[in-house]
Amino acid sequence: MRASSADAHEIARLLRRSIVELCTSDHGNDPDRIEPWLARKTAESIETWIDGPGGTFVAQDHDKKVLGFGMGSPQGHVLLNYVLPEARFTGVSKALMRAVEDYFRDRGLDEVHLKSTSTAEGFYRGLGYTETGESDTDLDMTFRGFKKAI
Repeated sequence: MRASSADAHEIARLLRRSIVELCTSDHGNDPDRIEPWLARKTAESIETWIDGPGGTFVAQDHDKKVLGFGMGSPQGHVLLNYVLPEARFTGVSKALMRAVEDYFRDRGLDEVHLKSTSTAEGFYRGLGYTETGESDTDLDMTFRGFKKAI
């Protein structure tokens, strides 16, 4: 389902918890690496993303609690895919990726690109993404490039 700015505060909490609790192999529980990663994960930033040109999606439970958040650019780049720690391995991330990939297909795109944390590399490989050989270093972490034909 499309994200709504009404969900921005809940999404911000989700992103922050996911980064702190699930991405430890990337930040090593080092506050100097975690804080810059969290800096833009605010409700205000998320409202801007939701109102922006890309596709933003949430996965919710039957009580409308946000379990995951995904975002794709109009050019075919997966920008975010995060879940609550208690929703990990429940299919939420896969559902978000289907929504983002469908958004790209609806735009007439036939290839998806993303930069992955080390935490998520196995997940993306399992969805058929392959490494491009490209990588970026940001926030003292390496993000590997992946792509997939859709």
